[in-house]
Amino acid sequence: MGTGPPNAAPRPPNPKATPMNGSRIPGLVLPTVFLLALVVGVFWYWRHRGDD
Repeated sequence: MGTGPPNAAPRPPNPKATPMNGSRIPGLVLPTVFLLALVVGVFWYWRHRGDD
């Protein structure tokens, strides 16, 4: 069933596992900004698709 020995002790917490810090913010914000820009662009196109 498991991948390790049946009587293995639980692993200690990873010392590198830290709470999210400021250096990860661009990785979260930039895709959100691009997605928002895409949604706004599609909405603008949808509203103005019949304009001549």
